[in-house]
Amino acid sequence: MDIVYSSSDSYCEIAGISILSLLEHNRNVKELNLYLIDNQISAENKQKLESMIASFGRTLTYLAHPDIEKRSATEINVGRWNISTFYRLFLPSMLPETVKKVLFIDCDTLVMQDLTPLWEMDMGDKWLYGVDDCRGAAYRTNLGLQPTDNYINNGVLLVDLDAWRKNNVEDMFLRYIRENQGDITFVDQGVQNGVLSKLGRSGILHPKYNCMTVFFAFDYKNLIKLRKPPVPGDPAQYREAVENPAIVHFQSCFRMSIRPWVEGCKHPYAKTYLAYKAKSPWKDTPMKPDDRTAPQKVLSAVTSAMPEGLMVDCISFVHTKIYPLARNLKQRMNRK
Repeated sequence: MDIVYSSSDSYCEIAGISILSLLEHNRNVKELNLYLIDNQISAENKQKLESMIASFGRTLTYLAHPDIEKRSATEINVGRWNISTFYRLFLPSMLPETVKKVLFIDCDTLVMQDLTPLWEMDMGDKWLYGVDDCRGAAYRTNLGLQPTDNYINNGVLLVDLDAWRKNNVEDMFLRYIRENQGDITFVDQGVQNGVLSKLGRSGILHPKYNCMTVFFAFDYKNLIKLRKPPVPGDPAQYREAVENPAIVHFQSCFRMSIRPWVEGCKHPYAKTYLAYKAKSPWKDTPMKPDDRTAPQKVLSAVTSAMPEGLMVDCISFVHTKIYPLARNLKQRMNRK
């Protein structure tokens, strides 16, 4: 099993806690190779990571990241994200040729189960698997996709590196970035979907393998009403994911906008996260400050005070109509 994480120094504690949860739940995996894309991680944090991982009889290999803007010859608009989010698109270049398949896991996660069933699944003719991101049609059409094409979240990805290498997928990604002048909705997630979903090469995983915060924040009925996906997922699978997640993804969500490393988090797995933190080399580090912007705090407060039905209707209109339209208009203006 080959698993890749990516982290900066400021997120290393969060990545380390996720890795600890992975190691604890995958003790019986015979071969587990860990890789970490190194975005200026300090020597102190590297020592903590290596010591923790060695205590499980595993090793860690650091990966140097590519210069994305140099390779694409394009200035990339990362918005509220960081250029490092694009690194996962270039895994074939970073990993040895001997690594044929890889599981990429975002650092803001907890692994709650043995991942062997995921690792051993037959990928068939797909080059990439991920969990459906439960987005409306406009998020697809803005990328040049059909309304019912797959649209997957980039938090947990099962990647057929052999297929990516043989089919020059990295070059496809670079071309897509250039064609869109470096301005893609949801950055690298937009790239991977805009390229591989259009080719019919992306597949959908059970939502338990990337159980996002929004799944906990809304029941299935309101989630579908909120996001309006063209092809709604199986409600039984969503219930199973929430009740027994394999990977919990602490993705940003306006309704649970404080995440477990910040005081006041109301996520159902916040206590589990803190329990792993208490067992980690970062057990004595203070909680991180609430870095939400003023508008984010206001949105959270206002939506919390609104009646459920009204709140879902209002946010749904913004999410499925206003935001995609604004993004589309901005992209068109930038390309003139």
